[in-house]
Amino acid sequence: MQFIAMPPDWARSITSIAGPRYLAIVKAIESALANGSLKPGDRLPPQRDLAGQLSINIGTVGRAYAMMRDSGLVSGEVGRGTFINRIALADGPRSLWDRSNPQPFVDLSHSFPDDAPIHPAISDIMQGWVAPVDIATLLARQVDAGLPQHRAVGVEWLKRYGIECGADEVMITCGGQHGLTLAMAALSRPGDIVMTEELAFYGLKSAASMMGRSLLGIRMDHEGLTPDHLDIVCRRTGAKLLFCTPTLHNPTTAIMSLQRRLEVMEVCRRHDVMIVEDDVWNFLLDPPATPFAVLEPERVVYITSFSKIIGPGLRIGLLRMPRQALHSLGVALRATTLMASPLNAEWVMRLLASASIDRVVGAVLHEARTRQKIVSAVLPADYLVTKPEAFYAWLKLTNGWSADSFVRAAYHKGIGVTPFNVFEVASLNHTDAVRVCINGASDQSSLEWALERLRTMLMDESPPEFGQNVGI
Repeated sequence: MQFIAMPPDWARSITSIAGPRYLAIVKAIESALANGSLKPGDRLPPQRDLAGQLSINIGTVGRAYAMMRDSGLVSGEVGRGTFINRIALADGPRSLWDRSNPQPFVDLSHSFPDDAPIHPAISDIMQGWVAPVDIATLLARQVDAGLPQHRAVGVEWLKRYGIECGADEVMITCGGQHGLTLAMAALSRPGDIVMTEELAFYGLKSAASMMGRSLLGIRMDHEGLTPDHLDIVCRRTGAKLLFCTPTLHNPTTAIMSLQRRLEVMEVCRRHDVMIVEDDVWNFLLDPPATPFAVLEPERVVYITSFSKIIGPGLRIGLLRMPRQALHSLGVALRATTLMASPLNAEWVMRLLASASIDRVVGAVLHEARTRQKIVSAVLPADYLVTKPEAFYAWLKLTNGWSADSFVRAAYHKGIGVTPFNVFEVASLNHTDAVRVCINGASDQSSLEWALERLRTMLMDESPPEFGQNVGI
C-alpha cells in the first residue's frame, strides 16, 4: 500500500480557501510567508508529492508553481527543487517609501498623502506661533519624560477618557509608534513571546522583529481579540505581555464592548499579564470607549498620540505608565530619543489646552463620517467592513482575487491599497482582504473616483492569469 505523507503545516489551510485550487495554493504560500511559517530559501514539496498530499491534480499544482515563478516568488533548480526566493518583504504600505507611482494616483494605503488637504488644526497652530514663547528654556532644558507643564496638559487630556493619573505617571513620546517601541523594550526581553491580535499594526510587527521578540497572534472576532483564545495561549505559553488595540482596531475597525474588555482584563489578571493599550483612535468616539487603563491602571501601559488629530508632522504622543514600570520605560526612553522635542510638544500642548481643540476634533470627525458615507454608497455592503467614525475600511475580495494580486492590479489603475497580509501575525482566520484608508485621498471627489474603480475590480474583474505582467 502506497503511503501518502501529510501535507506540510502551511498547506493545511488550502482546503479552507475559496476559489480555484491553484490560486488557493498561491494564497496559502503568501500567507505562510507573511506569518513566518515559510521563509525565503525554504524548499517547497515536489509538485507530485503536494498533489498527492492534497488529493488534487498535479496539473493544478504545476499551474500554481508556474504562477509563482512568473511573479518571482519562487525559483526552480533542476535536480534540487523549487525554493522561496529571498525577496525583501514590506513592513508597511509600499507607497510610504516608493515615489514611482503612476499618475494620476490616489493613495489609499495610508492616511497621510503627499497632497493632503489643509488640516483644520493649522490655523490654530499658526496663531499660537505669534504668542510669546520661552525659546531659551525649551531649547536648554533636558527633562527626559517631558517638561512638567507639558505633562500637566497631558494629564488633563487623559481625563477626557476617564484616566486619572499624576504628571509623574505621564511621559511625552515621539508619537504612538515610539510609545509602542518603548513598551516593547521596557516590558520584554529578546526571545520573549509577546501576544497581540492575529492582525496587528505593521509598526508593532516591525518593532518586535527589530528587537527579537516573537509575536503570537490571538484569535479575533467582530469585537477584537477573544478572551477564550487569550486564556488558552496564556496557559500554554506563559506569555506575560499583551499589545492590544481595543478601539477601532487597525485594520478591522473592531470595537470591544465594555463586557469584552472586562473579560479580557480578567484573563490578564488571572495569568498576571501586562497590557499595552494602543488607543490612538478613541477621540473619534462620542462618548469615548472605556480604556483598559481605567479598569486596572497598574496593569496597563496606555499609549496615544496626536497625529490623527493634528497631523503627523509634530510627532508627539503620550504614554501613561504604571509606577512599577517607570524605571524600565525611562531606560528605554533614554536609549532611543532621550526625550521628545520640547519645541514640538509646546505647539501640541498649546492646542490641546486651547478652547478650539473641540472644534478641531469635531472637524476631523465630521470629515471621517462624510467620507465613510461615500464608502458605504460606492462599495458593496456584502464585502465591506467598517465603522462610521473610522479612518479606514476593509474590503473582502471575490472572483479569485488574492490580496497581493488585487493590490498590484489596483496600483496599475492608479490606486494604492494595503493587503491584509501586511498585518498578519497568525493566519488563524484566513481571509483575502485589503485595507482602504479613506483619508488617503486629497478630497472627497478623488476618494469617490478611486472607490468606483475598486468596486469595478471587485465585482466585474478577476485576477490576471499567470504569465501576465502585473508586478509593481
